[in-house]
Amino acid sequence: MSVGSRAFRWQWTLAVFAVAVGFLLITQFRAGRAIRQQTALPTVRVRDLAVLVQQQGAALQALQNEVAQLRTTLSEYQTAAAEGRSAAETLARDVDVYRLVLGLVPVQGPGVVVRLREPATPTGIVPPGIQAQDLSGLINELWSGGAEAIAVNGHRIVATTGFGQDDRGVFAGPLRLSAPYEISAVGDSRAMAATLNLRGGFVEGLRSVGLTVDIRASPRLTLPAAPPPGRFRYAVPAQP
Repeated sequence: MSVGSRAFRWQWTLAVFAVAVGFLLITQFRAGRAIRQQTALPTVRVRDLAVLVQQQGAALQALQNEVAQLRTTLSEYQTAAAEGRSAAETLARDVDVYRLVLGLVPVQGPGVVVRLREPATPTGIVPPGIQAQDLSGLINELWSGGAEAIAVNGHRIVATTGFGQDDRGVFAGPLRLSAPYEISAVGDSRAMAATLNLRGGFVEGLRSVGLTVDIRASPRLTLPAAPPPGRFRYAVPAQP
């Protein structure tokens, strides 16, 4: 074999070897890239999951803050509602008391019944007439004796009821009254009876002029409501 043939064969072998090494290098590079992609993917997913968990935590915290705010608002509404009920209940109780004091509702309870009448007299003798001040004085005695509600002949009498007299007889406010007069008073019956039976008192004075005054206690009296008060024409609330 000549020197030229050996040189050609060696070059050919070197070329084949270079091609083989190059092929191996390319294959190794592609395989490494694929491996790197496969190993990088879980890392990216972990980062994404970490971001997602962080976002979910922020959202949960926001919801918890909103729930706390709603609970605070609910508590404020409940407190306001409770205060509103208390105020309404207090106002309702006050209104009931005022209606009771003004005589705008029927009442019942123990008390006394006082019957004022002219005595029976022989024919030809004029009996002493009952005057408006007699009736008014009896009612004032009952008020001072602790009466809480009074009615005359079935008509409720209040503090603003005025008594008067004209040619037709006695009247109380707009109501006409006729004898005999029956006064019903709710309150402590013993205290009121003691006031009426006081020696030298108003009742004794009525009896001394010939009028008959009968007093009896009652365990239960029922008095009607007074008519609604009229409108004020001249009196107005005072300015501060």
